[in-house]
Amino acid sequence: MTTHSLKYLCAGALALGLSACSVTEWTLPGGSEDQLAFDRQECRSLARREADRILKRQPLPQPDAGPVIGSEYDAAMARYDLSRQIDRMFVSCMENRGYRRASRSLFD
Repeated sequence: MTTHSLKYLCAGALALGLSACSVTEWTLPGGSEDQLAFDRQECRSLARREADRILKRQPLPQPDAGPVIGSEYDAAMARYDLSRQIDRMFVSCMENRGYRRASRSLFD
């Protein structure tokens, strides 16, 4: 492959990669930006409160002192799982309020 061809190939790959860049937004037909901001904050608060209730019933594991890799891994995975639960609760709250997720290009 020549240098000239490689440049075109790289430029094409870059253009394709950038065209795939998008951001997800919440939409509500007839909804205002103020309503979106309020509902987003309300749903985040509800999800965090529920996460706090979960943590009171079942605290996250704490890694043992010293070089015990398994316990650090377990603690990290438990934090990750809780984070995913919070995300699911937030999404559910927003959808229950009538919002839908929509993707738009970063370059519009």
